Amino acid sequence: MDFFRDRDGRAILPLGLQTHNSSTGDPEMLTREIAAVKAFGGNLLEAPVYWCQVEAAEGRFDFTDVDDLIRRCRESGLHLILLWFGVNKNGHPTYAPEWVKAHPETYRMARGRDGGYVMSLSPLCRATLEADKRAVTALMAHLRETDGDARTVLALQIENEIGLANTDMDYDEAAMAVYRQDVPGCLDGVTLEDCGVVPGGTTWRSRFGRHAHEAFMAWAHAAFVEEIAAAAKAVCDLPLLLNVMLGEQGYEEAGACYNSGAAVGRVLDIYKAAAKHIDLLCPDMYVPDRERYRRVVGRYAREDNPLFIPESPVSGEANAMNMMEAFADFGCIGMACFGAASALDTEGRLLPGSQEIAWSMRAVANVAPLLIRYRGTGRVHALTQQEFMDKQYLRLEGYHIEARFMSAIGGWQSVGSRLNRRDPANADLLTTRGRALLIQTGEHEFFLSGAGVKVDFRRRPDPLLEDSYPQLVSRANGTLNFLSVEEGRFEGDEWVCDRRRNGDEANFELFVHRGETVRIRLNPYQ
Repeated sequence: MDFFRDRDGRAILPLGLQTHNSSTGDPEMLTREIAAVKAFGGNLLEAPVYWCQVEAAEGRFDFTDVDDLIRRCRESGLHLILLWFGVNKNGHPTYAPEWVKAHPETYRMARGRDGGYVMSLSPLCRATLEADKRAVTALMAHLRETDGDARTVLALQIENEIGLANTDMDYDEAAMAVYRQDVPGCLDGVTLEDCGVVPGGTTWRSRFGRHAHEAFMAWAHAAFVEEIAAAAKAVCDLPLLLNVMLGEQGYEEAGACYNSGAAVGRVLDIYKAAAKHIDLLCPDMYVPDRERYRRVVGRYAREDNPLFIPESPVSGEANAMNMMEAFADFGCIGMACFGAASALDTEGRLLPGSQEIAWSMRAVANVAPLLIRYRGTGRVHALTQQEFMDKQYLRLEGYHIEARFMSAIGGWQSVGSRLNRRDPANADLLTTRGRALLIQTGEHEFFLSGAGVKVDFRRRPDPLLEDSYPQLVSRANGTLNFLSVEEGRFEGDEWVCDRRRNGDEANFELFVHRGETVRIRLNPYQ
């Protein structure tokens, strides 16, 4: 699915960074964060819009900071996703205006089981919904007038990691009166895993069993954002996102392990049924371990919900590795890392911890047109050096492919992919885990993009060939079986060759060191 498009209608793959929570309106911080996106080879900045600033006085709107943010991204050649920090920031109303915070009798807080208030505005309060909706539609009207043709803004994220903090539901009597009613008709046929009941009841408890409170709050929040989203789209037809605090953590109980009512994996079907004007439900992926990472993205990568990752770590080896599998195995349509300014040192250089992520992001960006074209075709493969691995094998229809990881191989020389271990300039490659994307674009054509990986192709014999062994063991069928090897980049959809590799740079293995991309045309005639 080509979800994101530029002003000319061309499909794009947004990749970049998210600012810190208080950066919008700070020229110095924005300069630093835009520079960080460029250092990562990205094309996207995500930045918040603060309700408390754009509507400091009720009914009076000031979009000065928004206009400046759009202008700076436009001048820098970046796309922008705006994040609406409204009634809910990680479950808390910290970005709500003072005139909301000062009047809890109007803009009702949720109550916990003990009857005390929790620091979350209730999604079942009509006054809160109307106020938030009015502000979002004012923002959308402003975007329509100021950015409608330029399309610098790709999408709007409504709220940020919504849900109730520190309680499994809103126990205020007004909320409980709604809970005692029948389950809304929009949820007919929706079930939850591990709920402990046979589906079909009309009450929340008989329908959703042990997850009744979470299901109720998921519907309440989904209905809240749906009304805002429908009104927003009626004003300006931008894609609308909802980012999610993950539910796949701890013992996975709402209100204890994550905000109750969040669009976690367990309740995605409730959100899809009740919030149809939200285009994407997006997991914030602060997950290092591969098994859980794949479990989470596998839940969000659905036919009705392409995978977009709006937040992930800005440093660390795990995200650098997992990123490749998100794009290769789950058809990821875009990604951002949180905390742009934290990726740079005081001189504006990438910090070592962020260098790993930058190599991976550049590698993905370099083949963005191919990822868009071949998404979901089975032609995109992730090569990732998991723990204890020195190589990885792929068997494709026409080729045996062996990827070897540079950090695990000794005896490096000063030619080709075998780098001199004693050269300080190569110290980073001695420890980095190899990862790359391998994309098959033709029967005998491949693109390799990544870091710390070298690849050998061996053509598989014709099944009817009687004596295939000489072909399999011939060096001409392995490391020398190329027509051409080009290092380069894409400009739009066109491949541009920056240099041709041959001799020592191609005769041993076909390699990528630090986020480069190579086009490999193999020889089918040998």
